[in-house]
Amino acid sequence: MPSRERGRGRSAMTEVRFTPIEARPESLADMVYDAIRRLVMDKTLPPGSRVSENALAERLGVSKTPVREAMLRLRQIGVIQSDGVRGGRVARPSRTAIRQAYEIREALEVHAVRSATARRCAADLERIRDAAESSLECARAGDQEGFREHDFAFHRSIAAAAGNPRLTQLIEDVLTLIVTLRQRDFPGLQAAVECGHAHVRIADAMARDDLEGAEASAREHIRQVEGYVLAGPGLTTDHSQ
Repeated sequence: MPSRERGRGRSAMTEVRFTPIEARPESLADMVYDAIRRLVMDKTLPPGSRVSENALAERLGVSKTPVREAMLRLRQIGVIQSDGVRGGRVARPSRTAIRQAYEIREALEVHAVRSATARRCAADLERIRDAAESSLECARAGDQEGFREHDFAFHRSIAAAAGNPRLTQLIEDVLTLIVTLRQRDFPGLQAAVECGHAHVRIADAMARDDLEGAEASAREHIRQVEGYVLAGPGLTTDHSQ
């Protein structure tokens, strides 16, 4: 049985088209990581699919070393799960995995909101406000791509405004894991509008220097989005299928 599964995984990998990477050696590892991460996040490599270091290296036109480094980073944040051989499988969504990811996200993002509010950087607060308003406008217009873009920009702007690069990277990692685990990128028109309003409430509280209000609004928003994700069909209780 395991050998047949590995065979099917290799066949699936050979059917996926990749764009070879051209980069300077010093930036290659990061570019390979970003390339594989995007393939997972946009579901080119869907949950449960097997990813092989050899196949990825061949398809991306690079050596196995940067691929191995990228796979290690993706395993560390939970996006790739080891299957006992060189490579692994893209994490499958489950209620347990989603709850754990959102628990981490809430702790990190609420702290980032509080830190960014306390720092009172006018330029940062303006970027956060612009992203919040743009996300709401796109949601009202039914612009899914625009909403996704400004939704990510809003949360990343808050992370950056906290002034802690390590915290920013941790938030980026957990967002990558959450996108991997959730089954759809657009929560539905009404839910997207509600998210846009939540973004504006958070931005307003931050601009007023309302630490408690900003923190409470951020916590409420993250839990609301977790509810949307958990309402998706076909989720298991744990990683077993």
